[in-house]
Amino acid sequence: MSQFVWVVLAMLSGILMGVYLAYLLRTTGNQKKFERLNHRYFKGLNYLLNDESDKAIDVFIRLAETSQETFEPQLALGNLYRRKGEVDRAIKLHQSLIAQAKLPENYRTRALLAIGKDYMSAGLLDRAEVLFSELVEIEAHTPEALLALTDIYQQEQDWQEAIRSAKRYQSVSDRQMHIPISHYYCELADLSCIQDDVEGAEQYLASALHSDPHCIRAILTQAEIKSKQGDDKTAQSLYQSAIKADKDYLPLFIDDMAQTYERLDQGAELESMLLSLIEQYHGVSPVLTLARWYEKEYGVEKAAAFVEGQLQKRASVRGLDTLLELNLSKQVDDGQTYFQVLKSMVDQLLEGKPKLRCRKCGFGAKQKHWQCPSCKNWGVVKPIYGLESE
Repeated sequence: MSQFVWVVLAMLSGILMGVYLAYLLRTTGNQKKFERLNHRYFKGLNYLLNDESDKAIDVFIRLAETSQETFEPQLALGNLYRRKGEVDRAIKLHQSLIAQAKLPENYRTRALLAIGKDYMSAGLLDRAEVLFSELVEIEAHTPEALLALTDIYQQEQDWQEAIRSAKRYQSVSDRQMHIPISHYYCELADLSCIQDDVEGAEQYLASALHSDPHCIRAILTQAEIKSKQGDDKTAQSLYQSAIKADKDYLPLFIDDMAQTYERLDQGAELESMLLSLIEQYHGVSPVLTLARWYEKEYGVEKAAAFVEGQLQKRASVRGLDTLLELNLSKQVDDGQTYFQVLKSMVDQLLEGKPKLRCRKCGFGAKQKHWQCPSCKNWGVVKPIYGLESE
């Protein structure tokens, strides 16, 4: 948050506090009490605007100890400190609110929720978990607390608890959680695969698809398991289901799918399938997969001619790179040097370029991420389409 935005928000918080004090004057008629609060309020606001946060905090804490009328603006001010990254100050201010004598229960629970968020921002997940669990138990701010607990369990990779919290959150709010829940089950399936518990993995994957029938991650994991078991026919069918579920992910599994056809000695079916995909799919991956198969089956000349023809229909730097590689393998004279120079230039152009991008926040990645490392959404990091990518 920029310094300008911070100052503006701080001033708005100060104005809100001033409104409360004016309301106090009108409703209570307690002139002396108002004058004391008024003096402290402007003193704290002056410290705040002069960027003397510690002095401002001390003043507002003393206000919190003597008056509940300033609860709202001080709660907001603490939230502003947290957003600015000054978590210690936010915790200190919010704790002073809870310490008030005879604080109404609805105020107390709001302050607990705020401190829980402070603890999360500070990375004190165990403390935050205790507070949010307490709020859920007393049924105060339940949706917010459950969502925060889901986030905590997700960060701790406690997938079973994440599933429970997400399901409870879904039941008490209008927000659908079927996509993250399906990925939590997939995380458990991955752990089962690492432990060679295939049966457990399959059960988790079935649960993932029950939560989200279009969970392509679950489908691809099922296909991978079947391929390792030698059941290429089932794996092939699952890859076809993955295409129907989300064609955007095709570059991530098209080569694995092609291998199932080759192991089943279904060359003609593979060619037909890839040609059909080339007509439906605008990316270059099916072209490159078919070119590699043509090279193995019919030789470099046919593969190079095929890629050259496709590049006239769809421009692609990756396609050009493959074409140069194919031409290099068939050149035996001085022409090879020419292709080597061109390929080196294309390789440099592609080097460092992200292959995937988050559809939510724009995060670029070279490797597959089922959860975006930036915005933390699930199933949104997909292959990039364009001249230098797909």
